[in-house]
Amino acid sequence: MAAVEPPLGSSASGRPHSFAELVSHTPTQLPEVVVPIRAPKLIDGLTCVIFTREEIEKLAQCFCFSLVMKFLLQRPFLDEIRAFIRNRWGLDKQPIVSSMRRARNMFLRFSNEGDFFKAFSRENNEVDGKYYRIFSWNPDFSEENEPSTVPVWVTLPGLPPNLYHESFLRSLALPFGKYIQRYNSMRCASRTDGARICVEMDAVVDPIPGFWIGDPRQPSSRYQEIIYENLQAYCAHCHI
Repeated sequence: MAAVEPPLGSSASGRPHSFAELVSHTPTQLPEVVVPIRAPKLIDGLTCVIFTREEIEKLAQCFCFSLVMKFLLQRPFLDEIRAFIRNRWGLDKQPIVSSMRRARNMFLRFSNEGDFFKAFSRENNEVDGKYYRIFSWNPDFSEENEPSTVPVWVTLPGLPPNLYHESFLRSLALPFGKYIQRYNSMRCASRTDGARICVEMDAVVDPIPGFWIGDPRQPSSRYQEIIYENLQAYCAHCHI
């Protein structure tokens, strides 16, 4: 059950918001996107309004850096979530945090890719002891069915340090997922026993054990093992 929100203009502790807090929580206006007027249609006795896929994706562009937090049990107050993100996540700019139709779900809209990836790849998914799952949002997102695509930390043991460059890692991640970001120690190569990266994976698809870097027929190529650290099981029937 979700927590009951405090009165408008007050924090979770009951004290009034400061001016700085009110300003920081003020959402920016969405850019206006114009699509042609679509007249309603009647198909098999059902009224509908039909848009093209391109139009739907165009309308979703301003939400391209958005995440959904699904709390497993009780959801904290909105102000508690905002304060936790501000104090603990180390973002450049605070996201817009809002409630969704389902009481345990929260919508986070970020203003830049860096903050989006940093939030998506967090390993400690809890807010003041209340745990959540996190998912990237897209126009097909449904609150009723949990997406099968999830962030997963993987280790590429023994990967040479000259291959730690982010542009190279993006290509290495493609055989098994979509690159999100690398572990902090890789930026300075302070650890050289392998690479550790976060990727977005489809939990329905069986994970591959490894892949070849280069042509497998060439002696200069290498086979790269993959260790999945936190890949969770997903039931395609239950959508959870």
